[in-house]
Amino acid sequence: MKLSNQNIAHVMEKIEQFFDSTGVPRKDKLKICVLLEESLLRYQETFGETQEFEFLTRKWFGTPRVSIKIKSKPFNPLEYDDDEQIFSENVMHNLLNYEKARVIYRYESGFNEIQAFSPREIKNLKIPGGSNTISILFAVIFASIAGNFSPETQNLIVNIINPILNTLFGAIIAANIPFVFVSIVASICAMENMVTLNTIGTTVLLRFVKITLFIVVVTIFISEMFFPVVNFSFDGQISASNSDETAKIFNLLLSIVPQNIIEPFLKGNILQIVILALMTGVCVTILGDRVTDFKKIIVESKQIVFKMISIVLKLIHVVIFLSIVKILLIYSFEDFVSLWKIILANYLAFIIVPAAMILRISVKHGVKIADFMRKIYPACLITFTTGSGSASMPKNLEICKQKLGIKENLCDFYIMLSHSLCPTTMTISIIIYAFFAAEFSGVEMTISQLIIVALLSIQFAIATPNENGGIIATMTLLLTQFGFSMDSIGLMMASNMFIVNISGVVGIIVRDSDLFDLSRTKI
Repeated sequence: MKLSNQNIAHVMEKIEQFFDSTGVPRKDKLKICVLLEESLLRYQETFGETQEFEFLTRKWFGTPRVSIKIKSKPFNPLEYDDDEQIFSENVMHNLLNYEKARVIYRYESGFNEIQAFSPREIKNLKIPGGSNTISILFAVIFASIAGNFSPETQNLIVNIINPILNTLFGAIIAANIPFVFVSIVASICAMENMVTLNTIGTTVLLRFVKITLFIVVVTIFISEMFFPVVNFSFDGQISASNSDETAKIFNLLLSIVPQNIIEPFLKGNILQIVILALMTGVCVTILGDRVTDFKKIIVESKQIVFKMISIVLKLIHVVIFLSIVKILLIYSFEDFVSLWKIILANYLAFIIVPAAMILRISVKHGVKIADFMRKIYPACLITFTTGSGSASMPKNLEICKQKLGIKENLCDFYIMLSHSLCPTTMTISIIIYAFFAAEFSGVEMTISQLIIVALLSIQFAIATPNENGGIIATMTLLLTQFGFSMDSIGLMMASNMFIVNISGVVGIIVRDSDLFDLSRTKI
């Protein structure tokens, strides 16, 4: 074809039709058409209307391509700059770097060639459980190969894994401690003044205690169904032989009060850190405007701590891989597949607890369950798709204030504080994991030991970030205090990837149900 105006217009129509037929985004199509038309006009101006050119279209591995060839001396119209041109060289370069479409020039075998194409968008393959699933699959493959090695080689692998796991567990725990302190202080600082804190704070904390006790009782019964490890005393008394264990309960309660400010952070005593955080938050609220700068520091520190947690938890995939490899090398494959009981126990608790909370506001306040669920659905969807309770918090605050009609100061205080002090699903999971670890370790719990398990589970649930993977730090500390086998952590994490998304949804339902009830109750 000749480089006449008519042929150029005809070719541009063909190019538009071609890209329309291949589903190229409109912005990409417009960019390509502008660049190609301007290039052809510049060729026409340089070589004349009688100059011939070739026009080709094709699909290469699903990617639509347009090619224009002109046999003549080298001339790149994409870099040619002329003050009289409508599009300057700078404009042309900006178009070249816009969106996903590409327009390139090359000179080869006596031909000036311009190619334009729009790469097909590659969608990320979504795997249930994401990187955790991949870690488990690689661990199973590696362990299967290592299973053919000699016993000495397998022991060597396990001996290498042990110190690495201990180091990784330590890093995760270290990042977990400041998170607890800062998040609780920030939640209390959200209250406007001490009067509001006294009025609402005490009531809210008592509600947290009641909800937590209800969750603990339900979860213990469910856990015992799947992992019968408790040696119940039918007379309801703790025998004299268990006096030492009884003393442990009282010592545990007394140890809540810290002896100094530094020691809880050094020893990682989470419950003492919680007490210090509560005291700090209350003092900041009392002082009010006199410590405005400190409030800003707390808010900024929270962002730093959240970032620290997200960075450290990137190690989780390594922890899962090493833990599963260790289990498969030391234990049988039957022990590995027993994690189905953990998943089923969690889901049963996830059904009973929120159902009871919704039923309560339905009976007490005449709330239509379907209408209530429809209102909080957007926040539930965000949590389910991201696996993060923190990700849905802004949307949940908006829903509670606008759709549920709850006062702003109550929402800001309750939701932020419940995120730290009333970890519904984390309490459920930790208790179930503790029962599983006891069965895995071949340990039988007495009633007094069961009470200690419940108290420590609440303590560590408060300390665990509501993100996928924080459970590793929690269970490392918990199993150490119980004396249970650390080898069970790999199976816990394998099961956790099947429950982490739904657990966040359950947490929102329980939290919003109780918040709605509180807002309709005279405080």
